[in-house]
Amino acid sequence: MDQLPINQNQPDRAERIILGGSFRVRYRYFAAFLICAALLIAAFAVSSVWGSQGGGEWLQEHWGSFWGSGGQDENPFGDGTTVADGSAENDGTTEALLEDDPPLPDGATPVISADLSYLSLGEGYLHNTTAYTPDISALLSRDIRAEVGNDPLVLILHTHTSECYAEGGISYFDGVVGDVTYSRETERNVLAVGETLCRTLNENGIVTIHCTAMHDDPTLSGSYDRAAESIRFYLEQYPSIRYVIDLHRDAILNSNGEYIRAVTDVNGEATAQVMAVVGTDGGGLACDGWEDNLALALQLRASLNAEETTLCRPVCLRKSTYNQEIAPYSLLLEIGTGANSVEEAQRAAVLVGQALAALIRGQ
Repeated sequence: MDQLPINQNQPDRAERIILGGSFRVRYRYFAAFLICAALLIAAFAVSSVWGSQGGGEWLQEHWGSFWGSGGQDENPFGDGTTVADGSAENDGTTEALLEDDPPLPDGATPVISADLSYLSLGEGYLHNTTAYTPDISALLSRDIRAEVGNDPLVLILHTHTSECYAEGGISYFDGVVGDVTYSRETERNVLAVGETLCRTLNENGIVTIHCTAMHDDPTLSGSYDRAAESIRFYLEQYPSIRYVIDLHRDAILNSNGEYIRAVTDVNGEATAQVMAVVGTDGGGLACDGWEDNLALALQLRASLNAEETTLCRPVCLRKSTYNQEIAPYSLLLEIGTGANSVEEAQRAAVLVGQALAALIRGQ
């Protein structure tokens, strides 16, 4: 397999290249061509070296374009910038269309697989789009335990309940991706993954409630407002709730228009990768407990990536609050992307549930 072009040590390099690089370089080469043929040959040589050193680096855009009101955009990178928040280093699972593959249908979106863990940058690496500089070491050691009993401790819900997963083994999406990656079928959308997470937590002694309300019905617009109503309802009914997980699936396109399947190998099985999104008060809305939320996210990532596994992607720290101001220890958790299968996402949910249960117990 060809290695996907990314430089893990420079996670923002792709953005710099797309914003400031190739057009001016090519313009220079074109001018040299008009002067003399010798400079043209040199320009081609330099261009070749540039390409081999990462000029075509992996670009990642969490492109999901639907968001609720009040600045609660689902898209962690929804401010219009192009970023590379995860590693696309070839982990042996990368799939790409080969030259002898049959052509895709018109309008189809290719699917490729990638490891987006950035594990080489350390457990404390953040994709930080805020002005804050959190003390990562202190947060990794912060006490986030709860007293475990017979009352509910965890609430799982889905702001965008109809976000769904692909059939296993697909190499492309046929049709408009924004349409085919949403479904009311509960066996293939995030409700199925939330049910797996809920069951795993309960099996590990953490009483958990799964809210199955369709918060994006009738439309995605207003989903966060409806989800906020559900959170407040459950907190009123069960004041013992201490952790709130808003479970989504991600949506990632690279610069070539390919849809990314975020996947890793766990015990010989393809497993969807996970990313926590943590909101703050950086956008002007109150979110007093964001550092506690970040502590939970960082500790969960460290636990999931123990023993050099690559299950968890870097935590994304954002200015929006994503309803995380409502309840203590709140996370927006992306399990897989629309190109992962629901089975891959459910495998990840089991591991997330086991790790979260241990953190809650302080184990």
